[in-house]
Amino acid sequence: MGNIVDEHVLDRRRTARDFWLRITIPAVLFAGLLVLLFTSVPLDALSPALLVAGAALLIGGAVGFLTGIRGPHWPIYALIFTGLAVLLLLPHPWQGLAFVPVPTSAAGYAMGKEIAFFRLDRRQPVSPATN
Repeated sequence: MGNIVDEHVLDRRRTARDFWLRITIPAVLFAGLLVLLFTSVPLDALSPALLVAGAALLIGGAVGFLTGIRGPHWPIYALIFTGLAVLLLLPHPWQGLAFVPVPTSAAGYAMGKEIAFFRLDRRQPVSPATN
């Protein structure tokens, strides 16, 4: 019986380790985008750029989380195209930030999907080992 419990603990640790490894990739890409924003955007447009990037990350993450593992992929495309269209219609400095939601929404979507995978892995019961 102790062997099954040990395997269950090891499986949970492996699941958590894999989750952090998989979520680090889009998080590093998002951090790189923030560095690019800080270095290339004028100071007067920095706060709108951060607002757009943060909103796109949060909304993309929510879409990824809510659509789940096998959910439809069209909501992220609709989100990206809507953000692009809205920002193109707004005045300066918002119009110059029109392409910021594209990679940030994608990074948020990837992180939201990974969180959905992690929740599913944590909920599935571990089957007993057979000897």
